[in-house]
Amino acid sequence: MSNFNFKRRNLSSGPHLLGLPLIITGLFALVSPLFFKNESSIERVLTVGVGAIILGLVIVSSYGGTFIDFTEKRFKEYFTIGGYKFGEWTTLPVILTVKVISTSYMSTNTPNGISPTLSGKVTDFKTLLYSNATKPVFSFVYSNREKAVKHAKSLAFNLNAELVLKIPERK
Repeated sequence: MSNFNFKRRNLSSGPHLLGLPLIITGLFALVSPLFFKNESSIERVLTVGVGAIILGLVIVSSYGGTFIDFTEKRFKEYFTIGGYKFGEWTTLPVILTVKVISTSYMSTNTPNGISPTLSGKVTDFKTLLYSNATKPVFSFVYSNREKAVKHAKSLAFNLNAELVLKIPERK
């Protein structure tokens, strides 16, 4: 593997949650003249339907991330819209340690009348990349333990860094 791409996106929260209803609304607007008697012109129906679908697709396809190129020893913090990545390449510092830790916390969301009010204990697994400093150069957060460990092993191998697993054993 000559590169590593970490995508920061969660389709079930934040603005991404709005994208899918917009796409569905746009599709409904396009097919509604087939089922309902409507006084609107076909141009207006097409404009509203296609506009909602395009806006929904833009929202769903936008996210941020970090791209590391091992062969060129560089990285890019990027933001992507519709598959096009915006960001500048920077020289990758020497990474000495790749560490995986776990953090648990109680997650609650405020009742707002729209999204479900869920709460519970959440465990995140963080893959941290260190150079000489005590503060990590990169921090990648995963909800899946196996994925965090797999990516940490790959990063440690490709960066010739020490791998440190500070996560509890599975029960």
